[in-house]
Amino acid sequence: MRFFLAVLILFCTLSLFAQSDFEQFKSQQEQQYQQYEETEKKAQANYYSQQDSMFIQYKEEIEKLWNEFLESTPKSWVSYNSNFNGRSQVDFEKSEVKVESVVDEKEVKSEEEAKEVIKEQLVSILKEKDKSTHKPILMNQVASPDDDSKPITPPEVEKAAEKIVEKAEKKVFTDKQGNQKTKYVITLNLIPKNIQVRVDMYKPLIEQYCQQHDIEPKLAMAIIHTESFYNPKAYNRHGNAYGMMQIVPAYAGKTMNYVLYKNKSKPNSSQLYDPKVNLNMGIGYLRWLADNKWEKIKNRDNQSYCII
Repeated sequence: MRFFLAVLILFCTLSLFAQSDFEQFKSQQEQQYQQYEETEKKAQANYYSQQDSMFIQYKEEIEKLWNEFLESTPKSWVSYNSNFNGRSQVDFEKSEVKVESVVDEKEVKSEEEAKEVIKEQLVSILKEKDKSTHKPILMNQVASPDDDSKPITPPEVEKAAEKIVEKAEKKVFTDKQGNQKTKYVITLNLIPKNIQVRVDMYKPLIEQYCQQHDIEPKLAMAIIHTESFYNPKAYNRHGNAYGMMQIVPAYAGKTMNYVLYKNKSKPNSSQLYDPKVNLNMGIGYLRWLADNKWEKIKNRDNQSYCII
């Protein structure tokens, strides 16, 4: 569609330019289109996973801005905004949420703008939904700043963010280029029973696929807890593993893509971040291992130990 529009624009404006002017115009159009493509790539990289191979190419740009590069892990979810000047880190193992923004000290209204970035990033992660449950990933899990035992509920998100951002802590640092910058940081806790909230959210899907693939739910749930703390955004770059069950596209992903969907290609990161796809493939892979690698072991408990 973009190519068609570009051709149409060139056709309509062709008569307005002499041949010499047209070459200059064409060069400008190509440059503008390249800039547009780069913007689209950044947006797409953030949308799909923020941590896959597309996103990693912006590592240098992020390090230049922040002096460090943070990325998601199996038990944490890191997210950047589209300009990379705002980021959040949800640590499911430590039950902590940190939202930050970085600004140049020379900028006018830098504190006001930084706090606005924090507010937008906080609201974004509190509202972000997964593809399967269509519920916010952090729904009823982030503790109210006034009472750690009470969660921020969906209707309270906007109001709570306005209040929380006013308590942002200011930290000054010097980047690798010698420029003085300022970070504004807010830190929140997850409620004590946050993992149970996520268990309850995904339990119906887990039980559905365990029944479908003849796997004990307690086995699947123990693996998910160990692998990701029920973090649907779990990512391990070194192992190239995605989602709650840490599926590696080239191995379990490719195997189950064929077993379940008769598709011989590897699943992409967008698919593996979908809890339905991830749990179906992950739990199905446990059955595949039992039937194809440990089929001679008839005792179910012993077979489970071998699978693990």
